[in-house]
Amino acid sequence: MAPSELQDLIVVEVPGSIAGAYCAKVFADRGAHVMLAGTSTLADHQSLYLHPNKTRCELDAIDWSTVDVLIESSAPDPLTPLPLADSEHLVRVQISPFASSGPYATWKSTDLVDYAMSGHSYLYGHPDREPLRGPPHQPAVASGLFGFIGAMAALFARERLGHGQTVDVSHMQVMVALHQVTLLRWQMSQSVARRLGNRYTGPGQPNGPYPCKDGWVSIACVTTPQAEALLAVTGLTHLMDHPDISSPLDFQSHPHVLDEPLNEWLLTQTVDDVVELFQAMRIPTCPLRSPLELLDDPQLIAREFFEPLPGTNAKAPRSPFTMSHRQPRSDEFPTWQPGTDLGVDDGPLTGLRVLDLARVWAGPLCARILSDLGAEVVWVEAPWSRGPSEVPQSVLDAAMYFAASESGERQWNRNTHFVKYSLGKQSLALDLQSEAGRAAFERLVPQFDVLLENFSTRVMPQFGLGEGRLHELHPGLIYLTMPGYGRSGPAENWLAYGSTVDSHAGLSNLIGYADESPWKGGVAWPDPVAGLHACCAVLVALWSGSQNDSSGLTIEAAQFESTVAAIGDQIVEAQLVGPAVPNGNRQAGFVAQGVYRCRDNASTSGDAWIAVSVPDADALAALSTVIGAELSGDDHDQLDEIVSSWASERDAMDLAHELQAAGIAAGPILIAPSLLADPHLAARNAWVTVDQPDVGVFTAPLTPIRLSHSSITVRAPAPTFGQHNHQVLAAAGFATEEIASLFEQGVIVDAPPG
Repeated sequence: MAPSELQDLIVVEVPGSIAGAYCAKVFADRGAHVMLAGTSTLADHQSLYLHPNKTRCELDAIDWSTVDVLIESSAPDPLTPLPLADSEHLVRVQISPFASSGPYATWKSTDLVDYAMSGHSYLYGHPDREPLRGPPHQPAVASGLFGFIGAMAALFARERLGHGQTVDVSHMQVMVALHQVTLLRWQMSQSVARRLGNRYTGPGQPNGPYPCKDGWVSIACVTTPQAEALLAVTGLTHLMDHPDISSPLDFQSHPHVLDEPLNEWLLTQTVDDVVELFQAMRIPTCPLRSPLELLDDPQLIAREFFEPLPGTNAKAPRSPFTMSHRQPRSDEFPTWQPGTDLGVDDGPLTGLRVLDLARVWAGPLCARILSDLGAEVVWVEAPWSRGPSEVPQSVLDAAMYFAASESGERQWNRNTHFVKYSLGKQSLALDLQSEAGRAAFERLVPQFDVLLENFSTRVMPQFGLGEGRLHELHPGLIYLTMPGYGRSGPAENWLAYGSTVDSHAGLSNLIGYADESPWKGGVAWPDPVAGLHACCAVLVALWSGSQNDSSGLTIEAAQFESTVAAIGDQIVEAQLVGPAVPNGNRQAGFVAQGVYRCRDNASTSGDAWIAVSVPDADALAALSTVIGAELSGDDHDQLDEIVSSWASERDAMDLAHELQAAGIAAGPILIAPSLLADPHLAARNAWVTVDQPDVGVFTAPLTPIRLSHSSITVRAPAPTFGQHNHQVLAAAGFATEEIASLFEQGVIVDAPPG
């Protein structure tokens, strides 16, 4: 039976971009009645994936008094909203490249320009070659997910305000918000994160794709134990005797020392043997798949992830999150309802209480968004979760996101990665491995509406806190679990990192130079994609619980499946048209597209670039006029030479303004300092600046959704370690002496042990 959580909602999608279509798809996949008002402008394979479960209609046939949500989107052009008479209850979602206000509001943008102007392109590619765009359409997918989150937030606010509002989402702002540590590194250490070649730009080595004798694997060794295990099973422990290597962490600074012998060893092995061996040693490793190969992936087959597309011989991903273990509504555990007596600064989710057990990026991002929407989020941390009490200087230097790369008096509060994703949250540092800690946690569960975690599938049951026990403690609980590969299937227990899952899920096969592919992504894209889908799932569950007669349930949102769903159109295209072959920054169907070196400036150190998209003959004629040379779309190489020569003596941002004025989609490849100083982002109020204890003043992106009548913002600095131990436990009914006893036993802490 198809999901029906949103069956009471009526949604109209005006055909525009992939972003709007993906936003509407999430509604349709969860049972909303979605009407597609007009003719789709998407390619056939995109329409097949993005428009099922939608009905066709004409705009003039719509009774707007019955519609809950209107989704409008546009790309590459700016959005021109429909001239509708005011409809007091309507939620209007508007998604476009640069949104409705700010210096770039009238600019055009394509996928390539989205990646460039958000700074992501600077992380993709070889350091001595032009930067690459990331996987196709991912800025639009992420913008569509934020559009859905904004729409649901506005619907909850409507329950309180009595009227709808406008939701404004920008591709650029979305992608800027989905950097992991790029902006932190610049602020903390004045280090500009840049592309490192065919590897993830984060920590660890190896951390990228490697060929075997029958295919490719993706490996990520981020911790010292993982690197030591890899050296042992490959017979390469002697590399520790190399004069440049004193610790496995040093391989990141000297990658050739490990890569050359590791490549030789891997070329004697099969993909399946390497994955089996390395996963047994708890080294994150997976096969590298193409979109077409995903149809035969054993994990996805076991999970019945693909569904037939009506009228074709093709298959497409199902909704990437599932809901089960539904409980009837209980008066003892009432379902959260949108508040009615709230202040103007309160968010749409004010009153919602969330227990956040998540780690790293995907789960913390989901919880951070819920916090920005107004929820009270308690981050439950293990005593050792922020590392030991002392950290070697080599670790600080490698990370580059500790303030001034110094440990300070309390290094555990200075890791700005933790800080960024815990803004607005409370911290409870609680040892769940102890009996007293688990007992305390069980007393907390009934006080909260949502519990989320992204552990491996074995962890919560090992704590005695599987979904059965959690719903026994709180029948109305929404329990979100975010395992890497899901709670069943042959890969259920695989160790999964975003920087390996991206290759398994097909992304690496969609990136690369014409003479070199597959290519590793510059960011661990599966993390934000999984976090956004998970946030959507929580909002769906909350809506269903507030409108219907059920409350408690389990949401399963596997990172692997979220990532595969995000390239669903590429999977359909591979079946019906043929697999896409990466060709640098060029785009099939475009007259021309590329990234061209520009004049250097003080901040770019010889690495300044502009992205230019020429989709059709009109754009080519406009580019010819700007350059002052007759350009032909028949010879892309020759065109690239002319544009490269012309751009090389010009400033990238000045050139972007000139090209945009001529109606050509173009933008500079921005880097961390230029993003933080960008006038459009400043005009859009894209940032929050906090005076963070133990760190000082720093700036982070806000959740990239603007609501016209509701507040989405950070309401407090990030918590110091265990800052809210007493507050959280006292609110749950713990006596002062009980709390003191837990502290004396080391069950709750405010500093790491040791």
